[in-house]
Amino acid sequence: MTPFIQLFISFVTIGLFGFGGGYAILAFVQQEVERQGWMSMERFADLIAISQSTPGAISINMATFVGYQVGFIPGALIATFAVILPGVVFMILLARFFFHLYEHATTQAIFGGLRPVVVGLIASAAWTIGKVAVSDVIGIVIALVTCVLIAKWRLHPIFLVAGAAVAGILFF
Repeated sequence: MTPFIQLFISFVTIGLFGFGGGYAILAFVQQEVERQGWMSMERFADLIAISQSTPGAISINMATFVGYQVGFIPGALIATFAVILPGVVFMILLARFFFHLYEHATTQAIFGGLRPVVVGLIASAAWTIGKVAVSDVIGIVIALVTCVLIAKWRLHPIFLVAGAAVAGILFF
């Protein structure tokens, strides 16, 4: 199978089953990157940081970066298109019925089941990437300070990214 077909299949699958937005699909993308041998986990962790700090949705940015790693510009275009395709089709179909079905008890039950799964997917991605990205005391301190600054004071992520870059220059 050609790399472009594999990219399309992988990212259309990620897009199809990636409930919960960008952070929730990180576990799917990480698993696929490992399975396909497209890049090291260290490079993947770096791509998450880049995807986080560039404009746009992290899921689309990740697909674009991974696609570029595999097949340059055509790979980036294929992976990006593939990851958004299921969501676009699903949203068009759902938009026709959603507002009529949202208050239905079954719909609320489905969302009640999906929300905890999304939290678990995000936590799994954080744990997996955290083991690679945070490997020393300075990294642990930066991660913990970031969590506190976001949770307690809702500091804007741009300031956190800029601060982490400065800390990286000073300590690494």
